[in-house]
Amino acid sequence: MVPASAWAAVDPAAAVVINEVYGGGGNTGATYTHDYIELRNTSDAAVSVDGWSVQYASSAGTNWSGVAGLSGEIPAGELYLVELDGGANGDPLPTPDATGRFNMSASNGNVALASQAGALSCQTTACASDAAVVDLVGFGTGAAYAGSQAPAGNNTTSVARDAEGTNTANNGDDFTAGTPTPGALADDAEPTEPIELTIAEIQGTGDMTPYDGEAVTTRGIVTAAYPSGGMNGYVLQTAGTGGETESRTASDGIFIYSSATVGEVEIGDFVEVTGNAGEYSGLTQISVASGGVTVLEEAADPIVPLAMTWPETEAEREVIESMLIAPEGDFTVSNTYATNQYGSVGLAAGTGPLLQPTEVALPGSPEADAVEADNEARGVVLDDATTTNYLSNGDLTPPYVSLTEPVRVGTPVTFTEPLVVDYRFGAWTFNPTSPLLADADAPATFADTRTAAPEEVGGDLTVASFNVLNYFTTLGADTAGCQAYTDRDGNPVTVRTGCDPRGAWGEADLQRQQDKLVSAITATDASVVGLMEIENSAVLGETADEATATLVDALNAAEGSDVWAYVPSSADLPPLDEQDVITNAIIYQVAEATPVGESRALGDQSGSGEPFVNAREPIGQAFEPADGGESVFVVVNHFKSKGSAGPLPGDEDAGDGQGSSNASRVAQAEALRDWLPEVTEDGDAVALIGDFNSYTMEDPLQVFYAEGFHNAGAELDPESYSYSFSGLSGSLDHVLLNEAAMDRATGADIWNINAPESVALEYSRYNNHGTLFYDDSAYRSSDHDPIVVGLTAGEESETELVGLLNINDFHGRIDGNTVAFAGTVAEQEKLISDAGGSFLFLSAGDNIGASVFASSSQGDQPTIDVLNALGLAASAVGNHEFDQGLDDLIDRVMEGGANAAWPYLGANVYDAAGVPVLPEYEILDAGGVSVAVIGTVTEETPALVSPGGIEGLTFGDPVEATNRVAAQLSDGDEGNGEADIIVAEFHEGAGAGTPDGSTLEQEVAAGGVFAQIVEETSPVVDAIFTGHTHKEYAWMAPVPGEPGRERPIVQTGSYGEFLGKVLLEFDPATGEVVSASAENIARSTTPDAELIAEFPMVAEVDEIVQAALEVAAEIGDEPIGEVTADITTANAAGSFVDGFYEWDLVEGALPTKGDDRASESTLGALVGDALLASLSDELRGGADIGVVNPGGLRAELYYDQDGVITYAEANAVLPFLNNLWTTTLTGEQVVEMLEQQWQTTSEGEVPSRPYLQLGLSSNVTYTYEVDPDGDGVLLGDADDQGRHITSVMIDGEPLDPAGSYTVGSFSFLLQGGDNFRVFTEGSDTRDTGLVDRDAWIDYLTEASPVSPDFARQAVAVQDQPEEVTLGEQVVFTASMLNLTSLNSPENTTATVWLGETEVGEVPVVDGQAVVDLVLPATGQAGASELVLVAQPSGTTVTMPVEVIGSPFIDVAPSNMFYEEILWLYEQGISTGWMTPQGAQFRPLEPINRDAMAAFLYRMADVEDYTPPATSPFVDVSTSNMFYTEIAWLYEEGISTGWMTSAGREFRPLEPIARDAMAAFLYRMADEPEFTPPTVSPFVDVSTSNMFYTEITWMQATGIATGWVGNNGTSEYKPLNDVARDAMAAFLYRFDHME
Repeated sequence: MVPASAWAAVDPAAAVVINEVYGGGGNTGATYTHDYIELRNTSDAAVSVDGWSVQYASSAGTNWSGVAGLSGEIPAGELYLVELDGGANGDPLPTPDATGRFNMSASNGNVALASQAGALSCQTTACASDAAVVDLVGFGTGAAYAGSQAPAGNNTTSVARDAEGTNTANNGDDFTAGTPTPGALADDAEPTEPIELTIAEIQGTGDMTPYDGEAVTTRGIVTAAYPSGGMNGYVLQTAGTGGETESRTASDGIFIYSSATVGEVEIGDFVEVTGNAGEYSGLTQISVASGGVTVLEEAADPIVPLAMTWPETEAEREVIESMLIAPEGDFTVSNTYATNQYGSVGLAAGTGPLLQPTEVALPGSPEADAVEADNEARGVVLDDATTTNYLSNGDLTPPYVSLTEPVRVGTPVTFTEPLVVDYRFGAWTFNPTSPLLADADAPATFADTRTAAPEEVGGDLTVASFNVLNYFTTLGADTAGCQAYTDRDGNPVTVRTGCDPRGAWGEADLQRQQDKLVSAITATDASVVGLMEIENSAVLGETADEATATLVDALNAAEGSDVWAYVPSSADLPPLDEQDVITNAIIYQVAEATPVGESRALGDQSGSGEPFVNAREPIGQAFEPADGGESVFVVVNHFKSKGSAGPLPGDEDAGDGQGSSNASRVAQAEALRDWLPEVTEDGDAVALIGDFNSYTMEDPLQVFYAEGFHNAGAELDPESYSYSFSGLSGSLDHVLLNEAAMDRATGADIWNINAPESVALEYSRYNNHGTLFYDDSAYRSSDHDPIVVGLTAGEESETELVGLLNINDFHGRIDGNTVAFAGTVAEQEKLISDAGGSFLFLSAGDNIGASVFASSSQGDQPTIDVLNALGLAASAVGNHEFDQGLDDLIDRVMEGGANAAWPYLGANVYDAAGVPVLPEYEILDAGGVSVAVIGTVTEETPALVSPGGIEGLTFGDPVEATNRVAAQLSDGDEGNGEADIIVAEFHEGAGAGTPDGSTLEQEVAAGGVFAQIVEETSPVVDAIFTGHTHKEYAWMAPVPGEPGRERPIVQTGSYGEFLGKVLLEFDPATGEVVSASAENIARSTTPDAELIAEFPMVAEVDEIVQAALEVAAEIGDEPIGEVTADITTANAAGSFVDGFYEWDLVEGALPTKGDDRASESTLGALVGDALLASLSDELRGGADIGVVNPGGLRAELYYDQDGVITYAEANAVLPFLNNLWTTTLTGEQVVEMLEQQWQTTSEGEVPSRPYLQLGLSSNVTYTYEVDPDGDGVLLGDADDQGRHITSVMIDGEPLDPAGSYTVGSFSFLLQGGDNFRVFTEGSDTRDTGLVDRDAWIDYLTEASPVSPDFARQAVAVQDQPEEVTLGEQVVFTASMLNLTSLNSPENTTATVWLGETEVGEVPVVDGQAVVDLVLPATGQAGASELVLVAQPSGTTVTMPVEVIGSPFIDVAPSNMFYEEILWLYEQGISTGWMTPQGAQFRPLEPINRDAMAAFLYRMADVEDYTPPATSPFVDVSTSNMFYTEIAWLYEEGISTGWMTSAGREFRPLEPIARDAMAAFLYRMADEPEFTPPTVSPFVDVSTSNMFYTEITWMQATGIATGWVGNNGTSEYKPLNDVARDAMAAFLYRFDHME
């Protein structure tokens, strides 16, 4: 016998092959009742197939869903028949050798013969090379095939090999379609006389007949007959048997397999049969051929059904096989999943269903083994006495399925008729005595255990878990690539594969699903419901929470009012590319539950290698009972499923009952456990709900039990289960309560509406059968049951609500938005008051300074008046409050409270003695709660304001100062100030080096002072407001040293566009803030008129604003110039639309200000040009370049409607009233100036804005490297300092490091402001006396109309070349080519030039051009410029380079004599001719004799030679340019010329011939000793040639090789002229001659 492992993968030499495939069995017009697969042993030895399987996959070839195990051996040359599922039509198959319970398609599919029992994991044609695949057939459109596809079959044709079983491993060649010819193992035994035996003797006392394969004759009464339905036989039982069940050793019943005679008998007939005894898949039977039955006339004693309980052992069952039984005792339905397909119901003897062992026992324990043994002892199947697959016979209706008389798991069963004990498809079975049709009376009745609602669980707040079965509002019908599961008519119903959606196919399907879910959720009636398997709309590109919102809308429509709401997705969720297409969600009834705080998610554990990479992120929300009480933190979970192995060690199925991915689920449980302290406080009630994909006693749940969590379902509703799988019940869905929650638990109910029901009732099985089983009830709305738990309200704590409203960086925004800003404050104050709270209006500084014209033109008094009207209670001092100096702040702005009514706080601003010069804090009252506000300003202030105004002041560490004051305010000493709540106002914030929209974690990771604020600010501080960096964020940040506690950290952006809002719940009893929330409120969109009418303080603000605008208009409305288009700062918050950069609009006709100080802008360039124009005159300092600090640009120049620039608009751009200065820097210092854009303080620290982009006059461009050391740290990297700038061009020329350049700028900058300390090292620093505003306005007036220049001046270049080689590749990347000023064009192409020569064009994508071009082969070597010009902006990148290559524009490196000509040039032997285009060598021109003389003279490196006064040649005068060289040539004997009647001639302008050239070189070598060959190497040079010796010497030394012709002979061509390139070669070889 050949071992089973002899073949692996499809091979023409395989011994066993798939010989025939038939998939039409039982269909309309079918030839046979069953599908089959026929195998053939093509070898000359028997082959064992023990442990093998045949497998089926649908046409896609990606899922081997049908598996039939094989056993035994196939003799040499024999066939082996595997019978599969079928239907009622066609003839029966021959007795098969194995069976499988799956259907195949008649036309398109895939069949594999595998050397393993488990399902294959390979897909499509890869299976042909899979080591476990012995043979493979893809037929029709089947995608898993060998070679090519076999033809399609149908109901009357199979696909089969030829009679010889030819196997070329190519399905298309090996298979043809034809008449089905099923064959099985041959019976080689000689016919024998049948033995007359009793049925008991044939059955024997073991599990197999002792007469296997022998002819027998027996008698019995027909107890069951199956002429239809596919069983093709009847049952006999010995007359007079039954009844008695004791001391039985063999069965008195037997199955007769005989399609030929089943029609000849009826139940009750006494018959004699003759046929072959045998076993069929574990069932003893007699196969009876036609004529093998006789109906006897004689009387026979009747059969008495066995009245007994179901036997627990195999042996006890074997002795009643095929006998009639009237089962006694309790039976319970345990499995209804197969009912939909096969009309069978799994039963359990006893009062409960079979159980998952790990539901009630630890995995792998003896107790789990005992449960498994109990399942074996109690399980039995109630079948329909057919082999019909109702899914492939869609016009039929399966029995035991009903909308009104449901058969459900857990239902008690009462038998009403005797049944036959049968063994089929690997299971013991109760079969009716005749095929059971859908409308026939079943042999049993089933109690109706449905309930209309969950059991009452009590409590004031109820929570529920509900898996909504892939509820997707994004439909398969609307999504490309989706493939569908279809109904019996071929109509799509649900998504099968091919796309991200996983739910309903079309609108009608979704409606059916949704109606059932609405019925179920409404009836569940929980206060809070956690949902699993709901569409993650954001991942699918839809609006976030769209599916959840749709379901809530449907629930509210059913309720008739807004009963339900949903919790929005948490900001904690990971990036979309780390999320699944399904997610978790929380919905709640607004009249019963109130959310507390923001929604949370465990969102930082979903990346590669992290616990939730293969599961849905847990989401959490705290709820309070709507009528008051303690909160409960509800966390919804959906752990990794059991079906496939995850990435962790231990994820493979260990065989202990926990399935695959147990290690992943444990990791997820541990991550959830560790996260809870971060989002809850000690003593908080916590409910973990959802689909944990873990049964009650499995490892993941043990993680929670160890932490004191209780399983509410298991403890409060025992012996009730949420899920049924493979006929075993258990709970995958749980509500886990910590001690605080369990103490409040009042009851639990697992509402069995889904798991017990037949899948036929699901919306996904709509129109699968001849009877429609769909209704819109709750039953089978999902496959998991909901679980509901009740909780008491607990004790309601009395807390005080304190609302903090905050601004930062308002910068005197007195304009058309001021009233809306004031209205926002008023509306939010009202909301807080209406909620029973108290409020304070605060600021983080920079209320004034850098203001718009209406405020700045009046000394910011309108802004002070507005903030007074709004009741600003306290403010941190900002750096701009010092713009006019400390004295102005104290004496004018504050004026002891007579002007600004609020205190300016500066705990870190000290005089020379270290004493704070401003109040450090202010204690305010908020409804009886004392609130201390501590203010600090950025430590960088000295670099941000004019030094003269802050002389003598120091600015300390803001965090240290805050902590010092906070300790004082919380030390219990009333004498030095105490407060209930402490608020820190930092005029410092998240760094400008991280992009807008970064997470808190990303900002902290960037380091700097913001990381100190987050991680080092004292935990006694309850809320933190920040400013200065103009970023917008509202986070709940971890409190250092207090795990699980968080506090708000807020910044509102700038200019009053947002209002920060922090709500604090303060518990006077404990003195603690018990909850906090943070958000930014967008500026109100309520019409100004309504705000003015409703709020008196807004009306007062309106009066102030109108008066200020009128005053400003007198000067401000005066036109001073024009723009042709918008000229603006940079803005990171925007995108390119239709080729132009658009800013994200906030409101109003014009975009918000950009204020991206790390990026170049059109406005910065314009102001730089204005500075240069204003200061270029020697009388004004003689500036060479203009330089602008980005923070100095405070407004935009918009075209608006007419392009007019008013005085006010111009002033708003430069509002600081700085004087204009000049200073002179060296070229090296200019580079240092540019390097200092990568910011450090004088102490070497990185400030909160780690990069500031200088604006430069348009005559300056430069390139830089983003990350010089390549370590990935782009900002704040000490190793990168001083290494960024790679080239600088000024006025089109490379910067001279030793040269002098005069810089014109603002006094602020040239005094070292913004950390540009190099300016303090400049020479000849002058105050020009000009004020920035006046010079700026004069420039705009004179230069109008002004236009934006969209060409960038600074471009990042990676791999910038310093030298390039002609004819070779040049590779570099230029990025940051696009501006982000408003309406900047998006560059699409870039042209590269080398000097004046165009090299090529490359695309520009996202502002980046990747250059990989080949330079021209010819061109001018030496210093040049590599230039990239991006279009349409005109951005020009100029890089000085040294060009390596030919010194001659007409000699390319590819020239065959390039190396020799280059050597000639480098030796100074030939310099060629200079032309306007560059030097030329003219390589193909013949070389004249005078030039040859020059070449040889220079090669000889002659020194101290004086030519004779009289020329030796009559045709060479002493004035000839080459006279010296020619005379030397003569005197050296190298050339003697020609003697003529006129005298000796040199003939200088004649080309030199090749033979003469040989003579010249031979002589120049001092006529070396050389014997010429007797046979010439050249056919055109005879041995008698006058230069024969010289020419052959040239050939022998390798100086000249001549030309080889097609006939193999060589020519020298002695009289041909020598070309200049050949001469270079000759001289080079001569010089290198050994």
